[in-house]
Amino acid sequence: MKKVRILAIISAAVTGLLLFVFLSSLNRPTDTETMTVFVAALNIKADTPITAAMIQMAELPLGAVISGAITDQSKIIGKVSNAEIFAGEQILGAKLVSTGENGNETLAYAIKPGLRAITIAVDETAGLAYMIAPGNRIDIIGEFLITASDEAADSSAKVSHTTMILENINVLAVDNVLSKDGKVSSDTPVYTTLTLEVTPKQAMELSEAQFEGQLRAILRSPIDTDETKQPSITLDDVMAR
Repeated sequence: MKKVRILAIISAAVTGLLLFVFLSSLNRPTDTETMTVFVAALNIKADTPITAAMIQMAELPLGAVISGAITDQSKIIGKVSNAEIFAGEQILGAKLVSTGENGNETLAYAIKPGLRAITIAVDETAGLAYMIAPGNRIDIIGEFLITASDEAADSSAKVSHTTMILENINVLAVDNVLSKDGKVSSDTPVYTTLTLEVTPKQAMELSEAQFEGQLRAILRSPIDTDETKQPSITLDDVMAR
């Protein structure tokens, strides 16, 4: 009987010790691996430029971090939200775009603030034998037939004029292709339109020139940004050379 009592006391002591260890483990913080990511500090509407005040850092359990969550602030500030981002939501690269870059899938985001996109029609000759790609820089020449101003001339006579309409213009798209490769290396390199990035005034000038005459695109080197400001010429100017 004495042995049974001793064993019971020992068993109770062991049970109490195990219970103490178990309860202590419940209060002890677990060593969970975490990761610091950026989340929205407030609701951000679509098409909103992101500023530092709109985001904040959050340390989250590694298992709660969404694939694509951004950890580098420089990859967020200055970008534009292409969809609504809610307060507390992790900032994902898929919801941000950079304006003014041809790599964007949407033309609207490829246009730099303050500029506009306008499309002109081209053919094999006016479109440089289908070798222009988005991101190229081009000049636009306009060719016009204008009534002769010389009183001695026939009032119905027309004089051809060739004018440099625009210089150093960025090509945003070829037909509906925004990729920097364009259609140059595709199985069907033919295109019929070029979409250009211009100022509002240049858009009006280009529209008027296309309405009254014929336009031709000429390709320039990507490292040549100088404007030549060439004066208009006529056939007489060419023949006089």
